[in-house]
Amino acid sequence: MSLHTSLLEVTGLRTTIDTPRGRIHPVDGVSFAVEAGQTLGVVGESGSGKTMTGMSIMRLLPPGGAITGGSIRLDGEELTGLDDPAMRRLRGSKIAMIFQDPLTSLNPVRTIGSQLREAYRIHVGGSRAAATARATEVLGLVGMPRPRERLDDYPHQLSGGMRQRVMIALGLMCDPKLLIADEPTTALDVSIQAQILTLIDDLKAQLSMGVLLITHDMGVIAEYADRVAVMYGGQVVEQADVQKLFAAPRHRYTQALLAAMPTLELDRDADLATIPGAPPALLDLAPGCRFAPRCAFAQDDCVRTDPELTGGEHVHACFHPAEGVSIAGGTTQRSTRAPRGADTLVQLSDVRKTFRARANRSVQAVAGVSLSIAAGETLGIVGESGCGKTTLGRMLVGLEQPSAGSVTFDGRDLSGQTRAGFRKRRRDLQMMFQDSAAALDPRMTVAASIEEPLVAQGVGTRRERRRTVRELLDAVGLPPEAGERYPHEFSGGQRQRVAMARALALRPKVIVADEPVSALDVSVQAQILNLMRSLQRRYGLTYVVISHDLSLLKYLADRIGVMYLGRLVELGPGEDVYSAPRHPYTAGLIDAIPVPTVVRDAKARSTGLGGELPSAIDPPSGCHFRTRCPLATERCATDVPVLRTDDGPHAVACHHPLTTPVLTPAR
Repeated sequence: MSLHTSLLEVTGLRTTIDTPRGRIHPVDGVSFAVEAGQTLGVVGESGSGKTMTGMSIMRLLPPGGAITGGSIRLDGEELTGLDDPAMRRLRGSKIAMIFQDPLTSLNPVRTIGSQLREAYRIHVGGSRAAATARATEVLGLVGMPRPRERLDDYPHQLSGGMRQRVMIALGLMCDPKLLIADEPTTALDVSIQAQILTLIDDLKAQLSMGVLLITHDMGVIAEYADRVAVMYGGQVVEQADVQKLFAAPRHRYTQALLAAMPTLELDRDADLATIPGAPPALLDLAPGCRFAPRCAFAQDDCVRTDPELTGGEHVHACFHPAEGVSIAGGTTQRSTRAPRGADTLVQLSDVRKTFRARANRSVQAVAGVSLSIAAGETLGIVGESGCGKTTLGRMLVGLEQPSAGSVTFDGRDLSGQTRAGFRKRRRDLQMMFQDSAAALDPRMTVAASIEEPLVAQGVGTRRERRRTVRELLDAVGLPPEAGERYPHEFSGGQRQRVAMARALALRPKVIVADEPVSALDVSVQAQILNLMRSLQRRYGLTYVVISHDLSLLKYLADRIGVMYLGRLVELGPGEDVYSAPRHPYTAGLIDAIPVPTVVRDAKARSTGLGGELPSAIDPPSGCHFRTRCPLATERCATDVPVLRTDDGPHAVACHHPLTTPVLTPAR
């Protein structure tokens, strides 16, 4: 009788990378298995070894990297001993990988069709016509609209969701047995994220693939994984069936990750639970539990001895595991929310912004938005990519001028200011950009970057500016010596703290934060969100927070505005917008949010809104959302619904507003 073997068996895997600082151990004794038709979720913070585990399986290690121990068996075949030509034959045919950023993974100077055909002809052979037919078939399989036409497109001509579909198609060209998906939806909107993850889940069942899903999002793991392995410090610290792990997490790190998530049910008056400190550098590691320096439950034995995985089907490596279903584990405290003023600080009146496109066409990025923002308020702006959120934020701080309408700050129209007058006003309006790494000059020290706005505005003497820099570093939780370092020497969360310090340098009244935590781990997100709230109380700030994550905005914002294709379609108090959304689009966004609750019923799982945001060059007539709306009628095709803020605090632009949600946000 033959013994059962898993599709993928990883046993005691160890990977090292030689660097100028020494030898790093990003994968240190990792073991797990993936069955055909099963999804194993691998979760943990950045630096925990998730991606390097996937790259080790693919044998795509960086310079200086090597597998130094353990076994990787795919369908019974040992991979660690294969030479490079043999591994190249396996990649794409038996094993494929979806990378985090499709824009940098796809060749920008080659069409989608040529890249798909190349993968097929290398591994399968055949004619160009056969490869084209297969490429068209697979693009259709992944839900690409008009697949034959897309073969002639270049990556930059596609939306983020479509590019990720191309990456999935590229992986499926030769019917692989194992698909490794590395953060496949991190930068995507929640609606597109739900579509992509549902697509991978459906293809897994249809093709009997094994899937290794790498992510830092516990909500994604809960909804789409069958089993889960939690990684920390290059090791698997907990592994179980997803239902068992979420019902009763045992390792204190798993508990802390769950506690740090900004879910829709969080108390807005409490700070988010955080995990103090940072993951280990995995260099010159001392004995003991690697989570011990950050663990509130650590005792003497935790720092003396390495814990081993124990526990049968639900294994964990913790000397003092949690009992029951409590997810406490981070540190949290009650906080006092900043008071909202009665006076209007910023007023937008029928603001429009049009950009020129090719062939004398135009794109209306913002189409008649009107709203007011009170002093001390946090206003959240939510919507899918391409809906006009960032353009609206840039007009608020004067980085873009409206094509029509007005932006008034403190009673003065910004567009009517002289150059000198606007320069003075700019001190009161600052912006935090989505990518802090790109927003900070890599050639300037952190201290110089923070001081730069003070120099540009002629504020203070050199000694006074240096003192201000030290005060700002302290305010955002960075040590004084951080000022002498460069941006690349910091983690993503630390760079976002630097960006916050720079935005605060001129003591502004308004800060527009564009996706301030979208690319950060859940534990770092919690630290940044807590920091933003504490700084708002300390300096009396007014925030406009732009995000595609409604759960984040429900926690952070006093009011939420929902945008769709340049228009504001709903505006109201954050609690009301979540608990009783009036626009079908808002209800769809809420339904698409992955929640850290295990969903085993495929009918209950969100599949997103369906479709993608139409082009702003040629938007639908009438209500722009009607092509994706289950409630659309003939009236929606002709009459443009108008948002009337004088109808009350919770306004909606919809001919058929919801009285009760048609979708089930809490699931």
